[in-house]
Amino acid sequence: MSVCFGMSRRSTLSAPMCPLIANSLMETLYSQHICSSYSFQLSSLQLSSCLMEEELPPPLPAPSPPPPPLKTYKLTGSSISYIKSNNSIIPSFIFEACSSKPPTYILKNVSLTAYPSQILAIVGPSGAGKSTLLDILSARTSPTNGTILLNSSPIKPSSFRKLSAYVPQHDACIPSLTVYETFLFSARLLVPKTSQIDTIITVLLTELRLAHLASTRLAHNLSGGERRRVSIGLSLLHDPAVLLLDEPTSGLDSRSAFNVMQTLKSISASRHRTVILSIHQPSFKILSTIDRILLLSKGSVVHHGTLASLETFLLSSGFSVPPQLNALEYTMEILSQLHDDTKPLMNTPPSGDDDDGSATSPCDNEVNHTATIYRSSRLQEVCTLYNRFWKIIYRTRQLLLTNTLEALIVGLVLGTIFINVGYDKQGIENRFGLFAFTLTFLLSSTTETLPIFINERPILLRETSSGVYRLSSYLIANTLVFLPYLLAVAIIYSVSVYFLVGLCASWQAFAYFVLVIWVIILMANSFVLFLSSLAPNYIAGTSLVTIFLGAFFLFSGYFIKKDSMPKYWLFMHFFSMYKYALDALLINEYSCLASKCLLWYQENTTCMVTGGDVLQNRGLHERQRWTNIYFLIGFFVLYRLLCFVVLIRRVSKSKK
Repeated sequence: MSVCFGMSRRSTLSAPMCPLIANSLMETLYSQHICSSYSFQLSSLQLSSCLMEEELPPPLPAPSPPPPPLKTYKLTGSSISYIKSNNSIIPSFIFEACSSKPPTYILKNVSLTAYPSQILAIVGPSGAGKSTLLDILSARTSPTNGTILLNSSPIKPSSFRKLSAYVPQHDACIPSLTVYETFLFSARLLVPKTSQIDTIITVLLTELRLAHLASTRLAHNLSGGERRRVSIGLSLLHDPAVLLLDEPTSGLDSRSAFNVMQTLKSISASRHRTVILSIHQPSFKILSTIDRILLLSKGSVVHHGTLASLETFLLSSGFSVPPQLNALEYTMEILSQLHDDTKPLMNTPPSGDDDDGSATSPCDNEVNHTATIYRSSRLQEVCTLYNRFWKIIYRTRQLLLTNTLEALIVGLVLGTIFINVGYDKQGIENRFGLFAFTLTFLLSSTTETLPIFINERPILLRETSSGVYRLSSYLIANTLVFLPYLLAVAIIYSVSVYFLVGLCASWQAFAYFVLVIWVIILMANSFVLFLSSLAPNYIAGTSLVTIFLGAFFLFSGYFIKKDSMPKYWLFMHFFSMYKYALDALLINEYSCLASKCLLWYQENTTCMVTGGDVLQNRGLHERQRWTNIYFLIGFFVLYRLLCFVVLIRRVSKSKK
């Protein structure tokens, strides 16, 4: 009580003593609880003066909320079996009673577990089923028996393909782009925020040790290991939870292979991703980057666990590892004995690895819904693919020069051959020959783009099946790119041939001629695109182009008129692209000469044939001028739609 009464006396306090008095007072009030409220007589004015002379420290900031649980995924396969289908041309019921062929097992009762932040290597000799198992784990192939779980939930193939990334053994990239541009175009489609694209690409190139090759084209001065790291980097752009790789070290020297594995190890540890890869026989250095091994032999599991557990497994089986070999190398040498005499060892994971706790539980509900929505809008996809197409065409100098020079040179040659064609009977025949050869040249010249389309098809299938962009966006961008490019080719050809031959001297007729040539080239380009989606390779595609163009030309009406065709072949006349293109050119030319006499009887006394008579003899009329254009545009759209249908079918097959 004396403390309280002593402090109640009014006195003049010095500024340095204010904090001490205030602190002492607060401690006394809260710790002793002995002072009555009315006994405390310190003036409020005096206390406020103390606080004004020395400011109190600012309050501590509120603690930041804990970070969200890390999204990690554990992939588990249980009793996976895959039976090879024995397809035979002879119906099975014919010899079914005689003999029954046992099924051929590619995989038999394979069980495995892949953990986050670890690399699981599927190891085994050729024919052990490594690639088949990897296809099943990547949801590219359905197993005959067995289940695949992701965080204890059955996977949905379409959603899992968006959640994961699959890197094939053969690199599929556009060779005309640089390393940076390859990542840039993919990032524009996968990263919603454009402001982060440069940072993401820079970090990724540094992580992959490709920063010094950013301006290098993929077709020049890149080693096999660097190409493989580019493919891995493309799969990392959408930050997959599970990364699957088919023999990433195949075809590489020991140093490049080790660099690739070091990159994968760094990615799995820093990003806490689940990495599964197949490898034939890793070296000792590569084994140091692998956490767990799944050893296969003849489609069955010999061992699943760490390298240390493999040594224990060998010792328990009566085998000792020679000092000059590691455990895996020695196991591969005695694999036939292990496969026949022992049962596979499935070692238990370290504590905490198989925990499906709260760190991963938020992801379980996302397995069936992840990435069902594309990350970019359709407009953004079309714009990005449009820019990529333009770079490809611009850097394919041979295609540019070939198409341009072909149009110019062929136009000039035809113009000098049919120069001043005239209006007599010979002139009528020469016009037919000119138009027929024009169609043949224009429709066949577009086959040069066939290998480009076929080579780009694996990239298209990989990107669309992975959900990078829509297939329709690809076709729209492709169409928008070729519209102005082929218009320039059409103008070059038309200017070089039209005036030298001396066709209808009217700007309206010339503009219509350019339009017809442009639509013909577009239709041919669409036709080649359709066949490139249909043909398995370039040789088959070239054969299909030759067969179809020959058939279309035969039934165009140039060699045999429609009235003379057998009725059972008449449908081919209406399906012929040549028919509508030839009719459009004839109508444009002879409607301009409808009243001009082309053949005279007895030297300008009686007109025998006019331009209108030529059209009438062909069953044509000037009213059909735009009808033929509509049919040509219809063929252009039809072949694009057919290409779309075929590619959808191919994408769906790649997703099975």
